[in-house]
Amino acid sequence: MREPGRRIKPMSTFMRIVAVASLSYSLMAYGYASLAYAGQLLVNGGFETGTLSGWTVASQSGSFPGSNFFALSGTITPQSGSSTVGPASGSFYAVSDGDGPGTHALLQTFTVPGPASSVVLSFSLFANSYGGNFVNPIGLDFTDGANQHARVDILSSGASTFTTTTGLLQNFYLGTDAGPNPHAYTNYSFNITPLVGAGGAFQIRFAEVDNQNVFNLGVDNVSINSIAATGVPEPSSLALVALGFIWLTLVRFRRTPQQF
Repeated sequence: MREPGRRIKPMSTFMRIVAVASLSYSLMAYGYASLAYAGQLLVNGGFETGTLSGWTVASQSGSFPGSNFFALSGTITPQSGSSTVGPASGSFYAVSDGDGPGTHALLQTFTVPGPASSVVLSFSLFANSYGGNFVNPIGLDFTDGANQHARVDILSSGASTFTTTTGLLQNFYLGTDAGPNPHAYTNYSFNITPLVGAGGAFQIRFAEVDNQNVFNLGVDNVSINSIAATGVPEPSSLALVALGFIWLTLVRFRRTPQQF
């Protein structure tokens, strides 16, 4: 409490300048920070629509009829009747299945607005092979020699569906899960900023080839999250702008008669 009769001095010109400059600096920092944004680049990554909407599903010509990827909610696959652990979260997941040899792919095109400060790929996956692990150099082709494995890749936007050479930008999973089936999910996360951070269109692909026995590739919680910061200045730049505000404010106060 102030003493009775004691006059409170008004804010000095210098203190006014400091207050205005500080507020201006805070508003600028907040405004520039708001330019940074996060975005999910995939649709239906958890397959919670109960369908494979948003994804492209493809099978190599000659694959066993009816074999493919499916959106599933239960733990029994629709073709071979194999057991799985079900969805990693939510009510649905994607899984490949068939009663005969084939090659199957699940793809989605995504665009990184770029330049991005961070792009992270994550997914949950199991690879149940009932015919061993055979990674044939022929790639995603069931027609020539033992070939039984799964793979996860980032492809260029124009790459062909089953390529393992031209248009393949990076591989993130290759093989099968070791041990008895069915397997639990493994959660994967990769920083793909160096690969796609400059921006552009790409494809994410989950694929499997099987010609030895049943293969169930389970996929859930697929995410590609991008964070872009466009035009965010460094602190030194903000400081220079703030000094400019101080100078302008000082000029204003010099020109304005001060009343006390």
